[in-house]
Amino acid sequence: LYLLLSCFHHIIFLFLDLFVGLLKSTLQCSTCKNCSVTFDPFWDLSVPIKKDTSMLSGELHLKDCLKEFTKSEVLEGDEKPMCDRCKTRHRATKRFSIERLPKILVIHLKRFSVTKFRTKLSTHVEFPISQKLNLNDYVTDSARGRGNLTYTLYGVVNHSGTTYGGHYIANCRSATSRLWHKFNDSRVSETQDRTVRSSDAYVLFYELANY
Repeated sequence: LYLLLSCFHHIIFLFLDLFVGLLKSTLQCSTCKNCSVTFDPFWDLSVPIKKDTSMLSGELHLKDCLKEFTKSEVLEGDEKPMCDRCKTRHRATKRFSIERLPKILVIHLKRFSVTKFRTKLSTHVEFPISQKLNLNDYVTDSARGRGNLTYTLYGVVNHSGTTYGGHYIANCRSATSRLWHKFNDSRVSETQDRTVRSSDAYVLFYELANY
């Protein structure tokens, strides 16, 4: 029984190390400047797609989405939180940063809006395919001190269609040949790097480089 439990714990540890990261949330009261910090595990990062009206091309980069996700947000009105020091609700700023990154990083592009009418955002998001993704700007100081923060793309899930119905197609890079393949239901075919990136990209799968 001991060996069985030990094996089970080892498997759980490997799973957490591979797929689960840690997100740091910092809440600062605008009145007394007190900071409240909490940590929460994450299995994927759901990043917003916020189109900048100054961008004539209508394209964003994945780094823009990550910057939007980790920028400071003002909580006021009905969203005012309770300050631990003031013991009353005050205007505050909230900011996310990544405390620990998993070896397998899943990034979800929030294409489906939560407004009054259900819509899907078709904004093209640029993301690195052959180049590495560096997350140095989105992590805590302690995370920077732990070393490697670069990731390599190995999979993309595309969603074509609307909020009421659609179809999923996966693109995955072979670990041996390094070639990309498209998985469309029962059909599998080789594809080119340039076809992996499209306005249908929905979920991105990255692996820590050289781990």
